[in-house]
Amino acid sequence: MKNIVLKRVETMNEKSIARDLIEKHHSYVPTYCSVGRRIDYLICVDNHPVGVIGIGSGTYPPCKDVLKYLNISKQEYREIFNTIGNNWRFCLSVHIKNLGTKVLKMFREQVYQDWYFKYGDKLKYIVTFVGGGHDGAVYKADNWELVGTTSGLPNHKSVSMKWDANEDIKNKFVKPTGENKKFIYIQIKG
Repeated sequence: MKNIVLKRVETMNEKSIARDLIEKHHSYVPTYCSVGRRIDYLICVDNHPVGVIGIGSGTYPPCKDVLKYLNISKQEYREIFNTIGNNWRFCLSVHIKNLGTKVLKMFREQVYQDWYFKYGDKLKYIVTFVGGGHDGAVYKADNWELVGTTSGLPNHKSVSMKWDANEDIKNKFVKPTGENKKFIYIQIKG
């Protein structure tokens, strides 16, 4: 196999490369924007960037299937929120047999240490969402566990957890209609 390295994104040039890779190669959410904590890595093969993988803050509100799998309440989820990371992006620009699975393994081996070093919290879980007609085969091959599906989204953006006040959220909330459901996978630090 070729030389594979995860290079932590730190410089403006690396951020530009990562943004370009995500915008061109992430199949269903091709944006570099996110909210909260975040660490990204360029996936380099033979010193050439071919993809991006990143971890960010967990999702809030939590998915019902994640709460059920962890056997915790929404309040308990809030209490452990900083120990749950969201594999917020993973995309590759090349097709090399088993590259995705090898990258996930490298990512798992590195991200716990980097998260603690950067934020001072020990990750216990990494959650990811798989959509866009994919079934999560690369996660299954790396022994991530399928814990359920999301409820999907309404057919239009109705609310912003970041910008709307609590009362606005209650007034604007539209129940999901089931479109764009995503598979939810979890990896537990062993």
